[in-house]
Amino acid sequence: MDDKLRELIKISGFVLIIVGTLGLLLNEFVWEHSSTHTIIFAVVDFVGLANLAFVHLGMQQSKTD
Repeated sequence: MDDKLRELIKISGFVLIIVGTLGLLLNEFVWEHSSTHTIIFAVVDFVGLANLAFVHLGMQQSKTD
C-alpha cells in the first residue's frame, strides 16, 4: 500500500471518528433528534474505526512481507 494513501485513510478514519462522536454527543445533549441521526453517527464512527483497522492491519502485513 502506498504511504500517501495509507496516511490519507488513517487521517480520514480519525476525522470520521471525531465527527461521529461529536454528532452522537450533540444529538444526545443538544439536538434531541430521532434515532435516525443516532444510527447515522454510529455508522460514521464504525466506518472510521474500520478505516483505522484496515490501515493498521495493512501496515502489519507490509512489515512481514
